[in-house]
Amino acid sequence: MIGADVSKGQLISELNSIRQRVSEIELFVAQEKQPQDLLSSLVFGSPAAIYVAQDGLFKFVSPQMCHITQYSEQELLGTGPIKLVFPEDRNAVTGHTLKLLKDGGSVVHEYRLLTKNARLKWVLEALVPTSYDGKRAVIANAIDITAQKQAEEEARSRDQKYWDLCENASDMIQCSAPDGRLVYVNRAWRERLGYSADEAGKLSILEIIQPDHRENCLRLFQGVMSGDKISNVEIVFIDKNGNGVPLEGNMNCRLSGGKPVYVRGIFRDITERKQAQQETEALVKGVKEINRRLEQSNRELEDFAHVASHDLQEPLRKISSFGALIRDSLGDKLSEDDRENLEFMTDGARRMQLMIDDLLAYSRVTTRAKPFQQVDPNKVIENLKNFELAAALEETHGVIHIPQPLSCVHSDPSQMHQLLQNLIGNALKFHRDGVPPVIAISSHPMPNNMVALEIQDNGIGIEAEYYEQIFAMFKRLHSRSKYPGSGIGLAICKKIVQRHGGEIGVESKPGEGAKFCFTIPRWGEQPS
Repeated sequence: MIGADVSKGQLISELNSIRQRVSEIELFVAQEKQPQDLLSSLVFGSPAAIYVAQDGLFKFVSPQMCHITQYSEQELLGTGPIKLVFPEDRNAVTGHTLKLLKDGGSVVHEYRLLTKNARLKWVLEALVPTSYDGKRAVIANAIDITAQKQAEEEARSRDQKYWDLCENASDMIQCSAPDGRLVYVNRAWRERLGYSADEAGKLSILEIIQPDHRENCLRLFQGVMSGDKISNVEIVFIDKNGNGVPLEGNMNCRLSGGKPVYVRGIFRDITERKQAQQETEALVKGVKEINRRLEQSNRELEDFAHVASHDLQEPLRKISSFGALIRDSLGDKLSEDDRENLEFMTDGARRMQLMIDDLLAYSRVTTRAKPFQQVDPNKVIENLKNFELAAALEETHGVIHIPQPLSCVHSDPSQMHQLLQNLIGNALKFHRDGVPPVIAISSHPMPNNMVALEIQDNGIGIEAEYYEQIFAMFKRLHSRSKYPGSGIGLAICKKIVQRHGGEIGVESKPGEGAKFCFTIPRWGEQPS
């Protein structure tokens, strides 16, 4: 409104000048000169619109008044100025005019008028009482301020948009004076720190900074006022309850003529991120501790494997050897009961040795693990058919059928070999009497770059209640006399699959066979 204030002063000054000369016009009336002609000559060069109203009607209008209203002089004379005023502004204009006629002095006001072509214009008008043709009247000096009003409205609208943008931003926004006083904080700032706008206006920026951060903040603040732009700075504010609020943000300064006007700051609450970092650090620390324990456990397992493979096996070998010597040397001197007891002893030693061998195999899944590489299950199965499983296939007349080539996998070669050997070997072992085993093997892709391998047989099947138990160590569902073995083979399979990040399970019905399915990384990318 600075422009409007200057225009008001100009209007009053010019109008007072015109009023002084109106007195001169009155002197010419005695000389039978027409006041309108004299007024015309008086205001001809004035840039403002001038009119004289008497008894509510135009008595004189200048060409500039005709230009503003788009009406001709003939159309305006004899009509009322109030009819040009926009309806919503008429009461105010009428009140100002009546007050002027009653009290004298001068009136300066703004109002809207409607032009002949129904266009709305803003005018700034100054009124003073005068005498016209010997009677009391009002003389007015007016200028068109429509362009100025539009500019002001655009500025207000622009300011409103900026204010709305700042006020509803999710980040915390603040402006502070060069002396550190907060001059504006947005809603997110107020809500996060718990201050009202009035309370915030009484605070200095240093009052809301955590003591440990004040020295650094003051240094940053001074640097920003010198023209520095600070990005991604971390700082801790204090809310109204005295709690620390960790923030990250940017700071810069508005300068005018090289001098700071105010410092702007945009901050984001990083409380959750800090908490997540702390949790991550704690998790990493916990993982490191778990890894340390695992390494210790692996060393202990390696020690056990060494003991089991040497120290435990030697006494068992002696028991078996000396038992056989006693049996051979005594021969017929042994009673039937003594012979049977001796067989129990040597058989127990053999089974103990087998269990130790299986335990060693279980431990080697971890202690002798090898790096993963591309493995073709088709070639692995072909090798098993020709070597490790050849005798079992011939004895049972078993058939291994692979309808479609199996997908290559990303695995430990020796463990993949052992995994397939155990599962196919079980399918051959647990066949139905008189029914040759038929084993179908297939693969299909799974999410996260995994592949599922399925091994379907036509054997004796498994009760649903034993689906989980069969993967436990030394868990047997049948007697050793009918189905030999230690009962650790599926436990080894589960450990191998878990080492590869997969899962293993079984579906079966008694007498209808079983389908073992396990997932393993597909060759190409590491599982995500």
